[in-house]
Amino acid sequence: MDLKNLFSKNKAADPGEAKTIKDYLGLIITVAVACIIVLLYFFLIKPVFAKQESMIQDKYYKLSETDKMNSQINSLAKKVEELEKVREEKFKLFVSEQEVEELYQLISFSALRNQLKVIKLTRGEEEAIREGATDDTTLPVDYYKIFVEYDIEGKFPNYLKLKEEIAELDKLIVFEKEEVKTTKSRNIIASVKISLVRMPTR
Repeated sequence: MDLKNLFSKNKAADPGEAKTIKDYLGLIITVAVACIIVLLYFFLIKPVFAKQESMIQDKYYKLSETDKMNSQINSLAKKVEELEKVREEKFKLFVSEQEVEELYQLISFSALRNQLKVIKLTRGEEEAIREGATDDTTLPVDYYKIFVEYDIEGKFPNYLKLKEEIAELDKLIVFEKEEVKTTKSRNIIASVKISLVRMPTR
């Protein structure tokens, strides 16, 4: 066989041969695979990545918000501690009968200074408060609640000064009841019931 003639014939025949689909099959497969990859990326892979990125951003956002909230909680906790210290320093409990007597003197002297008339000033019952508000007298007493009642007559602005002096005491005093009536002479009569908290003697 003459190899030279074989190659020369094939070479001469190539330009004249008609192209068939087989000749483009490789190109078609390549383009189809490329299209499939592109479609898979845009419709499957990219949404997954986008979702993961969104979840990551959401996670970091929540972590950031959590840090802010923790910081606020710590700040509020410190403020609560400071307020509790102020309250403990400002609102102390009565620890002796002498302090209760001093309150009576304050009411009397304040009424005198403010041109008020003390109609009544009496000490009520002393109530023992136990844990859980129980009636079991065998339990230790947590504290005593002492009730004081007084009636004051005079000008209303002067009565407010007396009330302000009582409220400014560094003791825990609760106004349980307050009734104010106006007289014909345009004075007022204030009927007040307050409670004091006294610690038990250990």
